Parts: sequence; structure tokens; C-alpha cells
Amino acid sequence: MAQTKLSGVYTALFTPLNSDCPKRLYNSIDYEKAKRMIDDQISRGVNGLVPVGTTGQSATVTPQQHLDFIKFVVDYAGDRCQIIAGAGSNCTRESVEMINNVQKIKEIPVLCVTGYYNNPTQFGVQMHFDTLASETGAEIVLYNVPGRTNSYIHANTVIELAQNKQFIGIKQAVDFTIGGSFREDTLRIIKETKGSHFAVVSGEDDSVAQLIKDGGTGVISATANIPEALSLFLDVIAEGKAGNYSNSFDLQEKLVPYIRACFSRKNPIPLGTFLNSPMYQPLCSVAETEDGDLLHEDLMEFMRASAPSLLKYHQ
Repeated sequence: MAQTKLSGVYTALFTPLNSDCPKRLYNSIDYEKAKRMIDDQISRGVNGLVPVGTTGQSATVTPQQHLDFIKFVVDYAGDRCQIIAGAGSNCTRESVEMINNVQKIKEIPVLCVTGYYNNPTQFGVQMHFDTLASETGAEIVLYNVPGRTNSYIHANTVIELAQNKQFIGIKQAVDFTIGGSFREDTLRIIKETKGSHFAVVSGEDDSVAQLIKDGGTGVISATANIPEALSLFLDVIAEGKAGNYSNSFDLQEKLVPYIRACFSRKNPIPLGTFLNSPMYQPLCSVAETEDGDLLHEDLMEFMRASAPSLLKYHQ
């Protein structure tokens, strides 16, 4: 039986910024804060970190910052946890170049999204991923997030790609908990790749217990940036993998307030509040959204009551 390399909780790491550009155009990365964030993650037992994905402001950091932050995370985390680097693009050439630059830092897996905006055909989606593999030699995690990309990797395509051992898994950011094509596809992918090197992990923080029960192996999570939530995710997965599904679902229920807080505005805006960090335009702070002052106070109160590990970023 092949051993998957993708199992457990992987935090989609937020990229903290310094408040050195009031216009939020040219802010530098706050590496000192990032060190504390990473130490908190590792001390809680995180399996891996995913820098510069959607939660890490991949759409707005510069190409150089993208690589610099990946290098920083690789160097600072060392061998304390696995690193999977965000390296996706809707331009195959750009993604090839980014992956090759990441591999020069260290040969680590990369997370790659489908073709947002240009919305390729399914043939184009498969060609895109085949090209990423052949041109880079990297291990790749597919990222299925049609809610952001309007592009979907069909089950047939996933299963075909999974025959290549460079593709080590897929992050399913779709609602696979209810009947319909998303659930049918997810269950089929799990069934037809069972026992192989290929893993299916959740991209939906509120459905991790269900995916583990269905045969998935973990989660890539934005909410896990909150250390208290990370600990709960780890327990959800441990109980589910032990077959204690009732306990796993009970623990998933305890995560609901954290997930609601983290997604109370478009991710990663609430994490900017929790981690006391600005975000590049066009993202803004919670306070700048509709009814944002009230939500900001609610999030601060939630942090004081349920996520005190984050208070150090507000002192």
C-alpha cells in the first residue's frame, strides 16, 4: 500500500505585513511576526505550512516577495514540519517559472490552482497540469476551488493525473457534504485512488470530519492560522482516522465559531484583524467593510474569549 505524503493539518499561512505604507501598496513583509506565527503553529503540532496561497495574499504580493516569503518559511521552519508552496497561476508559463524558482530554494511540493479568469476547457486544464509536471519535475497538489476560479477539475481529469506520482493529492474546496456532482466526484476520486500515493484533503474548513469519514486524509485550512483552532483540527482528524466518528464530528462542531469568525468577511480579511496586519489593496480591513466597526469589535471579543494566543499581536 503506497504511503501518501499529504496527511493531517496544513495551515494556509497568512502573510503578515508591516504598516509602512499607508496606501497599502508597497508594504514590506513582517518577518518577525511571521516567526511567532510559525512557532505557534509548530508548537501545536501542525503537519505542514502552505505559504503564499490565497490566504497568504498570493494575488497581491510581488513575484519577488512570493519567493522571498517561501524561502523564509522553508529556512525558519527547517525540518520541523512539511512545507507546500503556493505556486499557482492561470498562466501555465508563469506557474512553470514560479515552480522552478521554488525548487531552487528547496525541492518541496507545490499547490497549483486551475485557470481562473481565462477558464480553460477540461483539455486545457489537464494540459496545464501535465505541463507543470513535465517542465518542473516537482510534486504537485491540485487545487480545486471553482468558487474563486470558475474553473473545475473534473473527476476523470483528477483520476488521470493521479496516475503520475508527481501529483500527490488534491485540495477539494467544494461542498462535498451534500448530494450532487461535487460529492459524487469527491467520493469517486477517493475510491479510485485508494491505496495509492494520491491523497484527498479538504479545502472546506467546516467539512473536515466528513471528508475523513469518507476516506480523505486531512485539510489545508485558513482557520488553522488561529492556534486554538489548529489544535481542534488535529483532534478532529485523529479521532476520525481512529474510527471515532462521533467524537470527530463533535470536535468539528466546536470549530464552528472559529470558522465563522475567520470567514465573516472574504478570506483573508478577518485574519488581518486577528493578526493585526494590513493587507494589500484591493483587500481592506474588517473595519472598512459594511458594518465593519461592529464586526471588528465582535472579532476582538471573540479573540479575547476563544483565541487568546493571538493577543500578543495587539500589545
